[in-house]
Amino acid sequence: MCYTFPSMDLVIVESPTKAKTLGGFLGKEYEVKASRGHIRDLPKSGLGVDVEHDFTPEYVVPEKSKKVLRELKKSAEGSQKIILATDLDREGEAIAWHLYELLQPKTKSKQKEFKRAVFHEITKGAIQESFDNLGELNMALVDAQQARRILDRLVGYKLSPLLWKKVRYGLSAGRVQSVAVRLIVERERERKAFKPEEYWSIKASFKDVENKRPFEAELVKIAGENEKIGNEKQANIIVEELKKDVFEVETIKKTEKKRSTNPPFKTSTLQQVMANVYGLSARSTMSAAQKLFEKGYITYHRTDSFNLSPQFVDSACNYIKKEFGADYLPEKALFYKSNSKGAQEAHEAIRPTDVRKTPLDKDRLKGDELKVYTMIWKRAVECQMVPAVYDQTTLEVLSEKKFLLRSTGSIIKFLGWMVVSKLLNFDINGEISELPEYNEGEKVKLNEVIPCQHFTQPPPRYNDASLIKKMEEIGVGRPSTYAPTISTITARRYVERDGRYFIPTDVAYVVVDLLVEHFPDIIGYEFTAEMESQLDEIAGGDKKWVPVVSEFYKPFEKELKSKEKELSKTDVTTLEVLDEKCPDCGKELVIKLGKYGKFISCSGYPDCEYARPMEEDKVYDDEGNEVTEFGKCPNCEDGKFVLKKGRFGKFLACSNYPKCKTTKPYLEKIGVKCPKCQENGKDGDVVIKKAKRKVFYGCSNYPECDWSSWTDPRGKTQDSE
Repeated sequence: MCYTFPSMDLVIVESPTKAKTLGGFLGKEYEVKASRGHIRDLPKSGLGVDVEHDFTPEYVVPEKSKKVLRELKKSAEGSQKIILATDLDREGEAIAWHLYELLQPKTKSKQKEFKRAVFHEITKGAIQESFDNLGELNMALVDAQQARRILDRLVGYKLSPLLWKKVRYGLSAGRVQSVAVRLIVERERERKAFKPEEYWSIKASFKDVENKRPFEAELVKIAGENEKIGNEKQANIIVEELKKDVFEVETIKKTEKKRSTNPPFKTSTLQQVMANVYGLSARSTMSAAQKLFEKGYITYHRTDSFNLSPQFVDSACNYIKKEFGADYLPEKALFYKSNSKGAQEAHEAIRPTDVRKTPLDKDRLKGDELKVYTMIWKRAVECQMVPAVYDQTTLEVLSEKKFLLRSTGSIIKFLGWMVVSKLLNFDINGEISELPEYNEGEKVKLNEVIPCQHFTQPPPRYNDASLIKKMEEIGVGRPSTYAPTISTITARRYVERDGRYFIPTDVAYVVVDLLVEHFPDIIGYEFTAEMESQLDEIAGGDKKWVPVVSEFYKPFEKELKSKEKELSKTDVTTLEVLDEKCPDCGKELVIKLGKYGKFISCSGYPDCEYARPMEEDKVYDDEGNEVTEFGKCPNCEDGKFVLKKGRFGKFLACSNYPKCKTTKPYLEKIGVKCPKCQENGKDGDVVIKKAKRKVFYGCSNYPECDWSSWTDPRGKTQDSE
């Protein structure tokens, strides 16, 4: 007897984690598989876009995806219905479309039924609702993703070779990344052009004649005028006057202040808060959020909406009432609207899928995932609560000589939404600064006068949070692009990190100046924002993608051909003209950008080949003496090794560069002997080495000695971003 077993429906998602979570909600009639991201893409080498035939993309299956594709095809053969359950944004829709194109048999009689499942969260209810209402592929979203991908490929593969020829081999350009670098470069130039101005503030500490608790007040007016104290001499005159003066409480003003909560998180605000509170990079935040989504803890994390589902709002309000009491609930549930251009209000903000899963249950999550979930849960609950209420007291002290000093204090009258911070053990003491009780007309006694010098500060450098905020303000990039953009400009060494902050490298200045002067559209804020708007219109079905790409590409291609002939590498890579003449020909010397960094060259090159290295970082021996010689170059008669700084840190290069291009590694000693060499009676020093993402410590005698450590032997642990 022959038995026929019913076929299972095949469900395809992106990641194994998501497949495992989804499989836990679906019955045995479904087989859940993962595509492991994009199953096909534009080729790594070559343009991959047929610009002569409506910019048709030439998609290929990369080597790493071929095995996955074979497994998916095998599973598809035994299934009549294939459900594409990839993420709900443009990227997810494109992945679903690629899967359809690859898995749908060409023979009509063998073709399968393909359906699309979309859900904002991986919960039983959301999955059930989605599978009860399966839809079709949204080709408008697919077209928007294709348009972005093709635009970025056209810019990258057409403009990057120009940078290779005119600046340095290996550089890259991109629509969004180049704008991000421009922001960082322009901010650094603002900082360099900034001229600090000196000013002074004066504080005084007081107590009354009955020795009540002292308080501090700051000088705000002199004889009713806002006086600016510009130097130490002025400050000292005022200090001496105050010391001889008599004071009494002039006014006491008490007011009630309310502080409302913030809206729930969207992608950009989550990245900003995680950077500010925990110092997490945008990439680390999004990686943790991706795992939380796939495990079913949060709703989809790439969103520009503040919208919350009525079901979640109801559950959050019930939780608040049960945990904190009805006093913490507003009269009506709170809903928020995004002011972001092109925001998808049909989407949801980032929120927990179940408000009852609190961050206090730390057995569930660890590390970055716990940090990200804590902030998401905290904000989603807080945003449904009443404001915090403060009693604010402003106390003004007036002297006989008409010096007015002011002190402001506040105490929390009602915690409101801040009760969540208290529950999660966040410090709220910074919100409290209580003043002692005084009456108007009371005499107070001066304890001490404290003058303090200040200087106006330049605009701060961008960090992850402020760069994302700025990009969002000017309309550049979208929720899915912020983290990859920052990762790209860092990986390609356009910027370096100084703690949390970005500093542009020399090559960033050169590339930005070149693009601003010769390709203003590519790096223009308004142009890039307008392109994002057009992509949104494609996603909404209001525009076709081919005309949008064509309108951009035709003038871009024409300009590119013109600039390839017009631009000179010598002009482009000249950073600065020096007030110094060439000793060989008498022409001006200039600072140029070379393969290994900046060097001094004759402006008459190539007719005059005079060049010399710039002064690099100094090195000192154990006695504190500067080390100036690092040995002779083996490949030229009069060359000596000098210390230079390149893309991967310090190295030694011949002093006759660029005539002689001999280099060798520089071993940076830390003043500690290798413990393994000491045990074996040998002399080895611990030196700093670099791995892909971290520094570590090894022996100068490597490979003869293989001692290494991630921990600094001097008692520090140094990790690089």
